[in-house]
Amino acid sequence: MDALTANGTTNIQTSVTGVTAGKRKFIDERRDQPFDKRLRFSVRQTESAYRYRDIVVRKQDGFTHILLSTKSSENNSLNPEVMKEVQSALSTAAADDSKLVLLSAVGSVFCCGLDFIYFIRRLTDDRKRESTKMAEAIRNFVNTFIQFKKPIIVAVNGPAIGLGASILPLCDVVWANEKAWFQTPYTTFGQSPDGCSTVMFPKIMGGASANEMLLSGRKLTAQEACGKGLVSQVFWPGTFTQEVMVRIKELAACNPVVLEESKALVRCNMKMELEQANERECEVLKKIWGSAQGMDSMLKYLQRKIDEF
Repeated sequence: MDALTANGTTNIQTSVTGVTAGKRKFIDERRDQPFDKRLRFSVRQTESAYRYRDIVVRKQDGFTHILLSTKSSENNSLNPEVMKEVQSALSTAAADDSKLVLLSAVGSVFCCGLDFIYFIRRLTDDRKRESTKMAEAIRNFVNTFIQFKKPIIVAVNGPAIGLGASILPLCDVVWANEKAWFQTPYTTFGQSPDGCSTVMFPKIMGGASANEMLLSGRKLTAQEACGKGLVSQVFWPGTFTQEVMVRIKELAACNPVVLEESKALVRCNMKMELEQANERECEVLKKIWGSAQGMDSMLKYLQRKIDEF
């Protein structure tokens, strides 16, 4: 690790390459290849698929379907480019005749949180500037979910990690594939919580369970996540897509004013609290990422991941 720190960018880039290879292994071990290829081909053929690089947006009868399908990151991870595209799609859905938004992902992974590879590469150039930019990107991304007035339904098809898990309570209904799992291992890679998880996790699952996830990185199965209130319902993998679409179409048939006003009633006392929590979390992230100790923690995590593979 001393050598890694001393030699700077060259060794970090080598390390990043090793982790990237490991992340590809993660995907290959978990994806259902025939299904994955058919789905990617099908989704990419829609006329709206070419409007974005890292997401697919499909405007359907009564709702907008946003799918993570990242090209600029592995495992549907979130970097500023991906986050901006999701924000853009949500902004469009907020202004059009969509009654709700369905958020899901292409492949066998829902979202692996922040794009660690993207971030570590940029921190080597200007740590304080890049940590500020990343914290600002997260702040804007999370605030988009907090402020979105129409219902957001999430279909979690696979692992949801870090920010990919912490944004779920900011949405309105979360359906999960039986094979999905949820984890926020922030302390493991030298990061503090994000996505308003410091407020929402204790609210929905109690302080003890929230601390287990946020401090010790406990992994929850789909059924455990449902039992703790992070997930609304769990469906069998073989019929997951069909179950989701049946329920989405039922919701999309409802009066749009009723849907929006009902969400407003549920969320009316939370908006300011969540925005303040988001601000606090991002300030702490910026402080940690901008410090030498924070950089050292991330490098140690990076080295451990290399050793694993």
